[in-house]
Amino acid sequence: MEVSVEDTGPGIPDDLKDVVFKRFRRGKSKASGKGLGLHICRSLVTWYGGEIRAEDRVAGRSGEGAAIRFTLRKYQQMD
Repeated sequence: MEVSVEDTGPGIPDDLKDVVFKRFRRGKSKASGKGLGLHICRSLVTWYGGEIRAEDRVAGRSGEGAAIRFTLRKYQQMD
């Protein structure tokens, strides 16, 4: 199962999509945060065996919002 968190803001420029998950990496706008939120998300998702990525909300149109998508491993109960 894939989870997608999307917005309709200015999006994430293509050249930042690979680095927004790095610690203390911020966007280019003044409204950008401290650079920890997506790093923490990536840490949690990978800790639980998943994958996370940044994409355009509308494929090929980075100015129409961002989508952060992630997957986690399926839970398997231990006997």
